[in-house]
Amino acid sequence: MLSRAADGMAGVTAAGPFSVLVVDDEMGPRMAVQMLLAEDHRVYTAADVASAREILEQEKIDLVLSDIRMPGETGVDLLRYVRKNHSNVELILLTGFGELSTAKEAVQLGAYAYLEKPFDNVVLLEHVTGALVRRQAERDRRRLERLAMEANRFELLGRVVSGLIHDMGSPLSVAGTQLELVLANASLLHDRDRLEGILGQVAHCSDLVRSALGFLREHESEDSEFTLEDIATSTLQLAEPLVRNQRVEVANAYNKSASPVRGDFVLVRQAILNLVNNACQAMEGQTVPQRLLITTWTEDRYACLAVGDSGKGIPESDRQRVFESFYTTKGENGTGLGLAAVRNIMHRHEGEVSVGESPDGGAQFVLKFPMAS
Repeated sequence: MLSRAADGMAGVTAAGPFSVLVVDDEMGPRMAVQMLLAEDHRVYTAADVASAREILEQEKIDLVLSDIRMPGETGVDLLRYVRKNHSNVELILLTGFGELSTAKEAVQLGAYAYLEKPFDNVVLLEHVTGALVRRQAERDRRRLERLAMEANRFELLGRVVSGLIHDMGSPLSVAGTQLELVLANASLLHDRDRLEGILGQVAHCSDLVRSALGFLREHESEDSEFTLEDIATSTLQLAEPLVRNQRVEVANAYNKSASPVRGDFVLVRQAILNLVNNACQAMEGQTVPQRLLITTWTEDRYACLAVGDSGKGIPESDRQRVFESFYTTKGENGTGLGLAAVRNIMHRHEGEVSVGESPDGGAQFVLKFPMAS
């Protein structure tokens, strides 16, 4: 969310919401600043430094606006406390006449800025926006660090799993061969039935190993032609445990005569899988029926696939931002990378992705691929 100061700062953006703490021993100025900021931010107030410290310990504050001269501890004392205990919180000092040298010293100690009283509201809002932009940049930097660490762990896990799955292929092959030899010499009918059943399960496990290895080695895959119906079916097979455990009702309406598309099967499947996972998360815990609808159709020279759900939907104001890297509506539980990956995969296939409202009232994501023909 942008503060209204954004009108005077072209090109500046700051994701919200943000929490601001206003500290002033005088009620009038304290309430005036609160009213000015409350439209765009969550605003807390404190009449002294002790109360401010309590709020900082209980709430996640992004920015502190504090008067310098207050009875007992001063705004500079609060600044020192913030820098020691909440180093990522930004702080703007409000100064009175004769306090300018103290304010300049406070900036050297790490305050974002200082404003002399009486100050212009537009100037105050510009400083607030600037401080919150810097706060957002620090948030993004820390998130990138966490994501880099997670990516490293997942890369290591992927290598371990890939090795294990690869190693499973050899004993499964041996087991299958031995079963075929035993089956060829089996005399009793019931023995043959049992052996054929076991052989079928071994073959199924071997297919799973090959499928998993193909998924893990996506960089080795080559472009091929496939129908959106086939890839939707493959995606739902991968998502089946999630769909079953969450008791999601799955429906489809496929255009079986649609022309094939050309691309990387594994990447496209991953894009659709991301959408299915997002849809399930959007419906998780709701009491009304959870319904997932996958539809395919043709439109001009495009083959289209839609994934819709019966969740709460996505507000129109957020429908473009959801594809931005690191933008998430899930708070700390989201990375903001899933839909960004979908967008990048569609660009790689010279296609498009958009989001709107599904027939069931939730969100519907539409993928449009150029037809192979």
